[in-house]
Amino acid sequence: MTKRERFRKWKDIITYGDSKKYVRFIAWLFLDSFVASIPSSVLMCAVYLFLSPILDSSMAYEQKPFWILVGILAFQTIAYAIVRRKSYLDICVGHVSAQQEEKLRLGDKLKTLPMGFFATHDAGELSTLMMRNYEEIENLSSSIAANGAVIIIRLLIALVVLSIFSVRMTLAVFIVIPLALPFAVISYKRVAHTSSELISIQQQTASKVIEYAGGITTLQAYDRTGNSFEGLKNSFAKMRDDSKRQEKAGGAVSMYGRAILFLGISITMGVGAYLLSVGGISPFFYIMCLLAALQVYEPIMQLFVFVISMARINQCVDKLVKLKEEKELAVCEPSKTTDRIDISFRDVHFSYDGKEDAIKGISFDIPEKSSTALVGSSGSGKTTIARLLARFWDIQGGEISIGGVPITQMTQEHLLSKISMVFQDVYLFKDTIAENIRIGKPDAPDDEIFAAAKAAACHDFIMSLPDGYDTVVGEGGSTLSGGEKQRISIARAILSDAPIVFLDEATASLDPENELLIQRAIDELVKNKTVLVIAHRLQSVMNSDNIIVLDNGMISEQGTHSELLSKGGRYASLWHEQQTAGSWKLA
Repeated sequence: MTKRERFRKWKDIITYGDSKKYVRFIAWLFLDSFVASIPSSVLMCAVYLFLSPILDSSMAYEQKPFWILVGILAFQTIAYAIVRRKSYLDICVGHVSAQQEEKLRLGDKLKTLPMGFFATHDAGELSTLMMRNYEEIENLSSSIAANGAVIIIRLLIALVVLSIFSVRMTLAVFIVIPLALPFAVISYKRVAHTSSELISIQQQTASKVIEYAGGITTLQAYDRTGNSFEGLKNSFAKMRDDSKRQEKAGGAVSMYGRAILFLGISITMGVGAYLLSVGGISPFFYIMCLLAALQVYEPIMQLFVFVISMARINQCVDKLVKLKEEKELAVCEPSKTTDRIDISFRDVHFSYDGKEDAIKGISFDIPEKSSTALVGSSGSGKTTIARLLARFWDIQGGEISIGGVPITQMTQEHLLSKISMVFQDVYLFKDTIAENIRIGKPDAPDDEIFAAAKAAACHDFIMSLPDGYDTVVGEGGSTLSGGEKQRISIARAILSDAPIVFLDEATASLDPENELLIQRAIDELVKNKTVLVIAHRLQSVMNSDNIIVLDNGMISEQGTHSELLSKGGRYASLWHEQQTAGSWKLA
């Protein structure tokens, strides 16, 4: 990546993809800083007017210049109120709006990424990217911009005013600035070297916090809370140590730069005293130079404080640029649609790591409004095949099509609108039960939600909760049992009414009392649908139109239940094993 490309991407992140709007923010900041600097200039003029008669007894005090200065301050007060309000709203409201739009764009980007991306990037890392990184960019970029505006405005005012009276005093005030700035550069480089490690450990710690909170029940059940918390505590300790190391790396160097700026005040005093003694400057100008030095050095000293912040912004930007450059699931243009719902796999090859194939040249058809079951031992490729249909990953060879249209030529929205999925592991959001069901159809009225819940046999237990459908469930559905979550998931699928239904052990978490009711609900769900079922319990799919037996990513046999039993192959072996296992009892 060239420096120009890197700068362009850096600029796009900092400005939230809208450079013109960000330039307007900066313009208002500059105007704000200029208006805010007027009182210091007025103060210098007032000191001049006050000291001049003392130095020259022939001069008399005149009230008119002082009243002019008072008028300027009054005008400045009004102007500052107007400008400050506008700049504050632009920075607060404008930044928040721009940041929100950028986060939504990033959210849209995440929707287009393959599931393989999420297998290597956990919730802690993504939450840090989506929330903390953008907040740091907002806070720090606006602060740095404001500080930069103050520095430039004060330097220009001081340079112009001092140069009018004495070039030598101007040099005395400004000579230390180029000597101090290299220390800011060195400090930045040192901090940038350690920022990447610090951000990485912060993401790891966020992941461990989420993992610890989500798995606390399991940890308590196995009396492992102490061990797990020890790991979390170690992460916090590592983050503390890295933070201290970063402060030491940049802080020590920046202090040298600040010390040089403090030396500048001494130089200004010394040069001014000498010039005063030889009649090179007047006493009042000497006082003005001392006041100007304080006005000039203070914001530059703040620049050293922001060095660490600027280094962190760079790391945050790099992380976000990397996320934005992640390869999306490609859609051929123009995208195609289809009303048919027959499914076809043709010589499909897929690998998770690009080395060893998990799916090896599989071909089969699922006719419209028929049911097909995928069975086989764990790791045989059942779930992989089903998720390839939903294009959670892109295949490396062959073709998957729906209604004759390759799924790579459909938009992801159109493809997923055709599929209702009920997974074995159900995730519920921290929201009301009604809203969790409504995910299946965002614009569904309440009566449709109630009907779907009744069909999924979860209406009665929902009504028994304190707030019924308005009951808020814990994150991930932690406040409900596995069977209750599964039934809500089935209600979602019933509500979406998609033409293709994908069931991944949909009755695995149900108790015997409700299993028959749920099975009837599923019968209603799959009526007149194209159905793909993943099952370990062969008894639940024995009535499927076609049963595909998988072994090590390949099809070993397929047919109806009776056909496969008569073949005496892998399916018959699995069937007899399960029938034998079903009769076990405690000795």
